[in-house]
Amino acid sequence: MKQLSAMVLILLLAAFALPLVVLVTASLCEGDLISFLKGEQTGLTFSTAQYTGFFANKDMLRRFANSLQITVGTLLIQLPMSLLSGLYLARCSWRSTRFVRFLLLVLLLLPFQSVMVPVFKLARWTQLYDKHLAVIILQAFSPLGMLIVWLLIGAIPQEQWEAAQLDCKSQTVTFLRVVLPQIASGLAVLLLLCFAEAWNLVDSPSILLPDTYLRPASMTLNDISSRDKGYTYADAVMYSLPIVALYLLIGWRMHESEHTI
Repeated sequence: MKQLSAMVLILLLAAFALPLVVLVTASLCEGDLISFLKGEQTGLTFSTAQYTGFFANKDMLRRFANSLQITVGTLLIQLPMSLLSGLYLARCSWRSTRFVRFLLLVLLLLPFQSVMVPVFKLARWTQLYDKHLAVIILQAFSPLGMLIVWLLIGAIPQEQWEAAQLDCKSQTVTFLRVVLPQIASGLAVLLLLCFAEAWNLVDSPSILLPDTYLRPASMTLNDISSRDKGYTYADAVMYSLPIVALYLLIGWRMHESEHTI
């Protein structure tokens, strides 16, 4: 049974990894790898020309800068807001808190297409339309971070709070010294999820950023005809690197903290 489970797991991993392997391989080839595999092309050589072209493509570099600006701006607002809101949801005993949790869950499950018109009109009314700040604010107040922090803090036993309050008179000190170290790993995962969500935005920029000069790289790579416009496989590889690097960094830090403990 264990061998069968291992084989199934290996097949699933291979299925998920195959597109990435093809992508990286195609970015290091001069010629179209897909056409070569289909037998339509015979010549295929190793080359880094696609990566050289990426750094020479000012349009793509500008779009990457837009993605970075939107993502960093979102995280600077979303992470503190999620931490404070999650703490409120976990520690507040008011009856209205249950309604707030239910409302956040509904908003999380609600498809963006259902609120596109109100979002568009609000952006026009507040004069944020066609500005990065409109996308940043909309994404920064996503319910995902609030709900995750609520679950993390809610898992801490009440006895720990009571014992910590005997030693620490300040609620802030109690949170920083007792609660925060226990949820640090969960917050690291939250950082990765929020970064990936903001980095891969497509729906909101397509509505709030009509100016193509302001649009992020995710919208360019989302266009299936991008290769006809001069974009290459190397662009997709470079676009994936920040998320992969952040994942490896968080995994390494969590591994180091486990050994330290």
